[in-house]
Amino acid sequence: MTYIRKPSAGNETAPAPEQSHACGTLLNIGGRPDQQDSIAVSDLSDETLCAQRGVLLTLADGMGGLSNGGAVSRLLVDALQRAFVQCPVDAAPAPWLLELLGEANRRVNQLLEGKEPSGSTLVMALVQGDQLYHLSVGDSRLYLARGEGLILLNREQTYGRKLGLTLLKNILPASAVASHPQRRSLTNYVGMGDLEDVDRNTIPLTLLPGDTVLLLSDGVFNTLSEAEIVSALRSNPDTAAIRLERMVLERRKPYQDNFSGILYRYGK
Repeated sequence: MTYIRKPSAGNETAPAPEQSHACGTLLNIGGRPDQQDSIAVSDLSDETLCAQRGVLLTLADGMGGLSNGGAVSRLLVDALQRAFVQCPVDAAPAPWLLELLGEANRRVNQLLEGKEPSGSTLVMALVQGDQLYHLSVGDSRLYLARGEGLILLNREQTYGRKLGLTLLKNILPASAVASHPQRRSLTNYVGMGDLEDVDRNTIPLTLLPGDTVLLLSDGVFNTLSEAEIVSALRSNPDTAAIRLERMVLERRKPYQDNFSGILYRYGK
């Protein structure tokens, strides 16, 4: 099982005086025989780590139907978290995240060398003071919840997104794009060799007190609507994570996918 260090609310972080933060997590096998999702949160109780490097949130979803998906996702988040605590404290955050990913991708490719194809999605968020940096590969999602709004911060790397671009050229009708059987297939994932693309921000997003950063696997957002997700966030992150897990399970979807999430609340 991937380690999840339990956070404690009320710690201060040097870049933002009087900052506090809290975090809730969910990780459920759903109706599948194996758990292929992995999540990890850097140690919020380590004041030095938070002050010097910030908070790192990582979520990976091993690709369903492929062998070693769980092993890949676990290796991925563990490698990122271990490298995080060893990086230079004065490194520029955006290229630093890219460097972390490059090293983790190299390790995943080494794991898979000579084995059947496999891979994992990844969404990673770094909070330094009130600044949010992120990157993602695949279709796991990163949201910002502010007030009653939910903003999707990253772009899915799926065949459906590529098909959507054909609408601009009138190559395919919208109905064909929406019903295409391969629309959810990933076009980019960790473990495919060299990554073709990474979705990321180079200019940080400034967080406001009360903002919640959500990292979610598709087992959550393919089951619950965005309005339902927002409704669960009206409490502290631990309680919100429990509510989201309960809401997914109450749907009783046949063969419910593994589902996971990280809810990080800034400044409150």
